[in-house]
Amino acid sequence: MKKTRKIIFVVFILIAIAAMFLPVATFNDNSSASMAADIEKQQGKVDSAQTQLDRWIAGGKKSEADIQKQRDKVAKEKEKLDALLAEQAAASSEKGAGLSYAFLPGQLPSELEIDMQVVNQYKLYNWNFPVYYGCIWAAFAAFVIALVLVLAAGNKDASVLYTISSICHLVGIILAFYAILRLAAFPIKLPYGNAELKAPVIALLMGGAIISFVAHVQGVHNSKRTMVYVFCSFLSLLAIVPFWIMIVNATRSSQAIQQGVSLIPGTYLRYNWNVLASKNFNIAIGFKNSAIIAFGSTILSVYFSAMTAYGFKVYQFKGNKFLYAVVMAIIMIPGQVTGTGFFMFMYQIGLVDNRLALIIPSIAAASTVFFFRQYLEANLQLSLVEAARIDGCGEFRTFNNIILPIMVPAMATMGIMAVIGSWNNYLTPLMLFTKPGLKTLPMMVQELRGDIYRTEYGSIYLGLTLTALPLIIVYFAFSKYIIAGVALGGVKE
Repeated sequence: MKKTRKIIFVVFILIAIAAMFLPVATFNDNSSASMAADIEKQQGKVDSAQTQLDRWIAGGKKSEADIQKQRDKVAKEKEKLDALLAEQAAASSEKGAGLSYAFLPGQLPSELEIDMQVVNQYKLYNWNFPVYYGCIWAAFAAFVIALVLVLAAGNKDASVLYTISSICHLVGIILAFYAILRLAAFPIKLPYGNAELKAPVIALLMGGAIISFVAHVQGVHNSKRTMVYVFCSFLSLLAIVPFWIMIVNATRSSQAIQQGVSLIPGTYLRYNWNVLASKNFNIAIGFKNSAIIAFGSTILSVYFSAMTAYGFKVYQFKGNKFLYAVVMAIIMIPGQVTGTGFFMFMYQIGLVDNRLALIIPSIAAASTVFFFRQYLEANLQLSLVEAARIDGCGEFRTFNNIILPIMVPAMATMGIMAVIGSWNNYLTPLMLFTKPGLKTLPMMVQELRGDIYRTEYGSIYLGLTLTALPLIIVYFAFSKYIIAGVALGGVKE
């Protein structure tokens, strides 16, 4: 690391460490708020007494002595209310003598109490202080270790110490940010209010930690590479964890699923499968219908969209730009808008309760045409087409033997998208299919929620897992074409 960057790193991380010893929040004395319930209760008494007095005066059935007695009662209740309001105003004027708190070295003031009523009402997270204090000390230790390791690395351009330091530094930033959020979320019981964070101290803590982290990562190659790996791993976990939770929930009972999230598989897989079987969840029929519709529509969509994009790219006919603009305009129209018209058209031509109603219309896929045309703009040299024509190759043969191999990565990408979209399509099959033998997997999974007495979440997750399994297989089968990254184009202009 260069000397200038190291100085910036040291200065700002020391600022972050020092900020942990500064008052980061204040718990103000909120005695006035504690009297709000008493004031509201007394105000109710005043209103009730006044309403009774008005009713007696308007009715004219009460004696003057009773009315005067009620007036005295109203005046007495108002005096009590005025006394409470004056006491509240006095407490508000003295506000500011609160409890100051810094992350280090001490703990939260002993006068503070957690409002368990708020915790139980909103089902807040576990509020135990030892975990909170542990995060603070861990963040402090991570910053100190990061600083020590960078100084220990000396003037070396690359060292394993830099890598370990960057990881510790990142952990410290995450823990410090978590401690700040958790401090602000503690529901404090009256007479003290919740924590009022001090923005300058927060800026010093997080700003110093982040600036020093950026200076470190940008100045050392192996630290930068490590952070790229960490970031990619984090994104991978975000993508994988939901699928894993879905698979795990397929092996758990409904009661366990409702109690919380678990990453460990359960022992209710056979039970959930029996529930599926008892609810007429015919996996074979669902797979057959979904596969026929998804793969049939995908083949037509990819092939004819590629042919259309090829025509827009190669044939410069009159009206080419106008027709392409029409295709772009179709992309802007949501499918829900045309749903009713599509159903009526299929009904009139007799394709209701027919899989062809979901396969043949997929030939017109405007977004796929747009993607393929953009791909051809970047990868197709017209010299290839001209050379094929000179050699006597027909137009269809040119397209099938020369253009399609060039478009394999794009076709694999849009093929995966088309399969996923068609496989997960629920609304259109629901409109068109009424026969049980034509139900797709999404329709069958939705029907699992039809029990008004008890919902078997385990069986629903099992159905979702079975529905998603073919999509995962399709993705891994064709993903190699997406990431191929081969430089295509056979002729240099």
